[in-house]
Amino acid sequence: MSDSRSLSGLFTATRRSVLVLLTLLLAACAGTAAPSKQELILGTWAGDFQGQSIVLVYSATEIAVESFGVSFPYVWVDADSIRLDAMGQEVVSTVEFNGPDEMIQRSAQGIQTLRRVP
Repeated sequence: MSDSRSLSGLFTATRRSVLVLLTLLLAACAGTAAPSKQELILGTWAGDFQGQSIVLVYSATEIAVESFGVSFPYVWVDADSIRLDAMGQEVVSTVEFNGPDEMIQRSAQGIQTLRRVP
């Protein structure tokens, strides 16, 4: 009888430990948020524009076009769109990501696919 109670107590304690461990694991996973578009856009990207390969470097406030030595300011209009001022021409683009290394920008001027430069 004593062995039965001690086994039952051991089983209950083990079960509680497993439940506590699972709860902590789920809480840790829930606390890990995916990066926002504002974070994903930062860095160096390459793409083709009008048949020419170009490298763009996105900071939090501007896009630098390395091969031309120029940069353009941009702002987030909302969670999905940026507005940039390219030498007086204002362009609003919707920004999408197919994973962390592929960015698609859609605007009235067309669709551009950019790949992250390692």
